[in-house]
Amino acid sequence: MSSVTSSRVRVVRTPGRYAVLLNARAKGWTGKLHHDIQRFVSSQDLYLTDDFRQAERTVDKLIAADYDAIFTGGGDGTICYLMSAIEERIRAGKVSRDDAPPVGVLRMGTGNAIATFVGAGPVTEDLRALRAGAPLVVHEVDMLEGAEGLFPFAGIGWDAEVLNDYEWLKDAVRDTAVENYATGFGGYWMSLISRTIPKALRQKPVTITITNTADEALRIDQSGNVIRTYEPGEVIFEGPVSTCAPATIPYWGFKIRMFPQAATRPGFAHLRCFDGTVPWILSHLHKYWKGEFRPEDIDDFLIKRVDVEVHDRAVPYQVAGDGVGYERRVEWKVADAPVRLAVPMH
Repeated sequence: MSSVTSSRVRVVRTPGRYAVLLNARAKGWTGKLHHDIQRFVSSQDLYLTDDFRQAERTVDKLIAADYDAIFTGGGDGTICYLMSAIEERIRAGKVSRDDAPPVGVLRMGTGNAIATFVGAGPVTEDLRALRAGAPLVVHEVDMLEGAEGLFPFAGIGWDAEVLNDYEWLKDAVRDTAVENYATGFGGYWMSLISRTIPKALRQKPVTITITNTADEALRIDQSGNVIRTYEPGEVIFEGPVSTCAPATIPYWGFKIRMFPQAATRPGFAHLRCFDGTVPWILSHLHKYWKGEFRPEDIDDFLIKRVDVEVHDRAVPYQVAGDGVGYERRVEWKVADAPVRLAVPMH
């Protein structure tokens, strides 16, 4: 492959061979999308999996086949699975970091925060560009890591509560006439209005303590200016929160720019603690969408690794837009090496 390098973005002019790995059981794998993928991806480079074990074996096969990129889609969780699977094989010594293929990002699924960050276009247009031999734009992107693998954002509090309520709503309407209206963006709003907001109005914020466990952490204002530096072992925040969330990319799903200072300093994640009210969010949705809040409602940090302790009760926890239960203690750490994410150049 030949390439042109600039900062953390590299343009590969002759991308070579790529594979497309998809879940054949995904809800979107029907109709027009199925037809388009088969039009633009050759049969020998299209890999469909039915379950986790098959997916694991397929990743090994793709790495052994020496593809220059492995594309996948289906939402942020699917991208995170492939990133984590490749990183696991790098750490196990099955492939070197330099030789490991970048993860190609296709805009599929619902949230698509990663696809938004790297500039993935409509899936049909990107597949057409790949088929035509378009150069690849390869981004080096920091990720958080934990027991769930690699992920670009996580959170405790309201954001995780919305996801839990969304999953409840989908289960409640499955195989009914309204099922199609309760998925995607519409489903999130239905669950927010019918379940999350009423609960948030009844519950008191929880109190948390956040301790810096890395060599440094930075307190910043909403413009990204450093206000204070913290040493290892120092408490950087203690108080009530409605939501506490870190991210290495600026976006939550649906292009909500919740973390405007993410990806501004390599090796750090943007951590936000929010203690505002539901009525304020509902009356300032345009600001919420851009990550703009009243200074008194928000505390911003740049962190490498922190320990978060919840004092009052276990709270909902989400990773990359998927609810993963309830927690009273979590650790958030920026992975030692960034991942490589690719999209075709148009």
